[in-house]
Amino acid sequence: MIRAISLAIAFPLLLAGCAFFMQDRIHYTFDPQTDAPCTDCLPATDGSDLVGIALSGGGSRASVFGAAALEILAEEGMLQRATYLSSVSGGGFPAAYYSLNKPEDFTAFKQMMRFDFLGSMTYRQVQKPNRITSPTRRLSSLQDVLDTQFIGGATFGDLPQTPVLLINGARYDDARRFVFANAPIPEEESDLRQFTEPTLRTASFSLPGCTRATPADFPVALAVAISAGFPPLLGPASIQTTETCAGADPAYWHLGDGGILDNSGVETIEDYALRAKLDGEAASRLVVFSIDAGRSTAPEEMMSQRNLKLWTSDPGRVVELVNQRAKAYRDVAIERMANEAGIEIVIIKMRYVDAELETWPASCAKRKGKHDTIKTAIANVPTNLRISDCDADLIEAAADDVVRRALQENRGLIDSLK
Repeated sequence: MIRAISLAIAFPLLLAGCAFFMQDRIHYTFDPQTDAPCTDCLPATDGSDLVGIALSGGGSRASVFGAAALEILAEEGMLQRATYLSSVSGGGFPAAYYSLNKPEDFTAFKQMMRFDFLGSMTYRQVQKPNRITSPTRRLSSLQDVLDTQFIGGATFGDLPQTPVLLINGARYDDARRFVFANAPIPEEESDLRQFTEPTLRTASFSLPGCTRATPADFPVALAVAISAGFPPLLGPASIQTTETCAGADPAYWHLGDGGILDNSGVETIEDYALRAKLDGEAASRLVVFSIDAGRSTAPEEMMSQRNLKLWTSDPGRVVELVNQRAKAYRDVAIERMANEAGIEIVIIKMRYVDAELETWPASCAKRKGKHDTIKTAIANVPTNLRISDCDADLIEAAADDVVRRALQENRGLIDSLK
C-alpha cells in the first residue's frame, strides 16, 4: 500500500520534473550562410498607389472578424488589390488561410475561423505531458493544430508573391518588432528618422549586410503561433542563429506575441511601404484598411471598477494599455517620417466595437436578456482561442456593418486609387 502511494506521488513529480528541467525547445535553426542574400529586393510597384490590409490581434474574435472583413473587401476588389497583408496574433489565422488558399467562396474560410483552437491545443498538450509546464513547448501544440486544421505544413516558400504576407511578432531580447515575411526588409539604418534608432527598426531574418526574406523552409504555422504566443501561457519561441552574415558564436532570438508592440499590424505596412521602390522613388500614397478587433475599454469604465483583475479575467487589457502609449509615440514618428519621405498615408479604421446592430442573431436567443444592448454584448466578446456561435455571429454581423459603412464613407478615396 505504501509503495503504491509512493509511486502515485512520485510519478507526477517525476513527470513534472522532466518538464521543468528539460531545456527550452529550439523551434528553428537559421544559418545565414545557407540562404544567399538579395540586392534591391524590396517589392516594386508599377507606379500605382500602395494598398495594405492590417488584421489586428484579439484571439478568435479577431480571426472571425478578419475573415468576414476580408470577404467584403474581396467583393469590393480591395483584397485582390492589396500589396501587403499584415497580421498580429489571432489576425494571423485568416491572413495565413487567405494567402495559402485564395478562396473565392468564403463560407468554409469563415467556418474554420470558428474552430476551437484552444480545446484542440489543450488535447495535444495532454497527449504530450512535457509540454504542459513548458510554455516554449506549449507553443508547438498551437503550431500542430494550425497545421492540422488548415495550414497543412506549408512553408514560406509555398506562399504566393502577392500579397506580401507580414506576420508580426516581438523580439523579447531587444524590444524590437519582428516580422516574418515573404519579402525582405533591409537591416541597415535608413535616412528616414524613425529607423536611426535600432529599437524602432523592424527586425527580421535580414542581418546587417545580408537582406533576405523569411527562409523558404520556415513553417507558416510556426510564424502564426509565435505571433499569437501571449506570455506567459505560450512561448517564447527560440530561434538559433548568428548575428553576422559570415557566422559567429550561436545567438538566440526569443520571439512572441506581436500585439505587445503593435496590436493593429498597421505599423509594419507603413514600414515596408516607406522603403518600397516605385520607379526609384518612394510611393506617393499608401492606403491601409485597418481591421481592428483588439480589445478597447474606455478609461472611465476601468476607473469605475473597484477590482481590476487583469491577469485572471482580461489579460488583453495589459496589451491595450501598452499599445495606447506606444501608439502615441508611433503616430508622431510615422507622421514625421512620411513627411520626410513625401508619402501620404491614409488609415481607414474599421473597429468591431463601432458596429451598429439592431437585431440579435438567432444563435443568441438565450442571451438577449443578459445584456443591456447588442453593443454591450459585442464589446464583451472575450479574447480567447475559442468562440461561441453567438459571439461569432455577432462578430460577423459587426464586420458586415462596420466594413461596409467604412467603404461607403470612403468611396471617393477608394475610387481614386490608381
